[in-house]
This record gives sequence, C-alpha cells and structure tokens, in this order.
Amino acid sequence: MVIFAVTRKGYLELEPIIKSALYPVWVGGDVLNEQELDSLRSSNIDLTNFSYTIAPCDDRALDEALITIAEHHPNERVWLEYLPKI
Repeated sequence: MVIFAVTRKGYLELEPIIKSALYPVWVGGDVLNEQELDSLRSSNIDLTNFSYTIAPCDDRALDEALITIAEHHPNERVWLEYLPKI
C-alpha cells in the first residue's frame, strides 16, 4: 500500500499511519516544508514529494501523479486523498 496525500490537512489526518513507517508515502509539493521532509526521511519513512502542487480535485493532475507513483510501486494499491468537485 502507498499513501498519497495532496494537502497538508490530508497529511495531518494520516500522520499517525505515516509515522508508523510501514508504507511508502507521496505528498504534493506544498504539503511539507524541507525541514519536515528531512525529519521524516531521517525517521526511515519512505517519503517522496512532488515538486509541484496537486489539487485534490484536479483529476488530470491526480491521474498523472498516480501514473508516476505506479511506475515506482508497481502492483501496489494507492490510498489517495481526493476531493470530488461538486
């Protein structure tokens, strides 16, 4: 399983699971600052950050990000933070 948080709020909701270091984590570019990224990585969390912001309702950006994640974690389920447009 891979966790994909695209907002700070989504990250914070999953933080206890993320900090377990049991799962690879991907985050949008504006979710964590450099100090937070470094701290998590030094805690042996498999963390990858995109270099750009991904809106939780941008289907195209999410699809592209999911393709990238799948390239790095083939055949893994991805838990995605998604906010449908209404």
